[in-house]
Amino acid sequence: MNISIITDAWHPQVNGVVHTLNKTKDLLEKRRHKVQIISPNLFKTIPCPTYPEIKLALLPSRKIKKLLADFQPDAVHIATEGPLGLAARNLIVKKGLSYTTSFHTKFPEYIQKLPEGGQNVIGILYGQDNEFSKECVIIEAHHDHLGDGFVGASDNAAGVAILLEIARIFAKKKTNRSLLFACFDAEEQLLTIKGKQQMMYGASYYIDNPVFDLKKTVSMLTLDTLGRNNLQNLILILGSERSLFIQDIIYECSTDLRKILFSIDKLTGLKGNYIPFIEKKIPSLFISNGMHQDYHSKNDTEEKLQYELLIQDIELISELIYAISNSNKKLDFCKNPICPKSEVEDILYLLRLLQELVWQNKGSAEQFNYIINKLEDKPSRNDLKQAVQIILGFMTPNFAKFYLLLNDAQIAEKRKEYSLALNHYQEIITLYDQYRIPYVWIQAIKDKITKLEERIH
Repeated sequence: MNISIITDAWHPQVNGVVHTLNKTKDLLEKRRHKVQIISPNLFKTIPCPTYPEIKLALLPSRKIKKLLADFQPDAVHIATEGPLGLAARNLIVKKGLSYTTSFHTKFPEYIQKLPEGGQNVIGILYGQDNEFSKECVIIEAHHDHLGDGFVGASDNAAGVAILLEIARIFAKKKTNRSLLFACFDAEEQLLTIKGKQQMMYGASYYIDNPVFDLKKTVSMLTLDTLGRNNLQNLILILGSERSLFIQDIIYECSTDLRKILFSIDKLTGLKGNYIPFIEKKIPSLFISNGMHQDYHSKNDTEEKLQYELLIQDIELISELIYAISNSNKKLDFCKNPICPKSEVEDILYLLRLLQELVWQNKGSAEQFNYIINKLEDKPSRNDLKQAVQIILGFMTPNFAKFYLLLNDAQIAEKRKEYSLALNHYQEIITLYDQYRIPYVWIQAIKDKITKLEERIH
């Protein structure tokens, strides 16, 4: 067979479309078909305004007609909707011939050119539900790194790889809401934009030039610094304190909450592309395996990645995305940190965690059992007051640190190692890592306890 493929994207471009078409051509020729590629290389061209690497053919109709007439194709495939693709379609339709096609929608929007020379790359899987498909969930991983000499395997090649794998998974799944996969640029670099220094510029540029209406963007997940972990294979989630609904989803999705370390950005010092979205009151998560000894150094190389950890990350993140995109509930945004339980349930939850913390101390354990039984029944004001006093006593950082170090020398040694590697995680690690107490919940509970104590008095 003689097969003509008409495409506005071809060598020397390097992208998925060109790679796919080139592979298709090779396979067809191996099966002894003759393949004609009609590409911009055969025409006078101008650069595409939003993507200069793409060359747009000028007035191609006459030459396309001659090329097709000379080749006499048995089948025609129109691969793109640019000048070549549209001209070829018009010619074929006029002759009443058949053809196959594939095309991109909103192509200029998918390739967003940043003023400072960066580039955002975006792909969309549209939702299947008539109502919710107009809403979207953004999954994002920045594709830039610190510059020459830096590999950025964990930060953030691993994040991009996970994003691509998740996109592949969801290409075979149906979701109610649309999924927008984005690789934002200029996350790491400190740029001067209109006289102001700015990081996370690619994300901010998207905020100003959204593909989906921001009011229809129900959630955003940033994948950053993954595949290496000094936190016993924990996955760190920042931003969950902004949404009661997302906290509930995390509960539902995670078969083992002990694998998740919840925190807030003030305690970690971590910044990411989720921040501009939070500023727009969009419930957003920063998902990471935390900093490591090679973070932001030239030693962040591929051979140091932990691939079992990457698989664990993919499984959890995929579950989160699926649950968020298919939920019929409206996602909330909370300005102040919140907790997913009622006040008494909050206190009970924290009591049980602290009970685990001090299980070796028989007297303390009995004290906890007594007050927990009281709260599980019909707690009085005095019961609540007593619970508050117990919690505040055990929540004192110096006491908690002393208690942990006193009871387990091995824990003390591990914590010493962690603290050396991750200085600004020190407080979280020292107090809460071993027993997986979600710090953001503790903060929220402490605020509620303070208010409750005031009412009790």
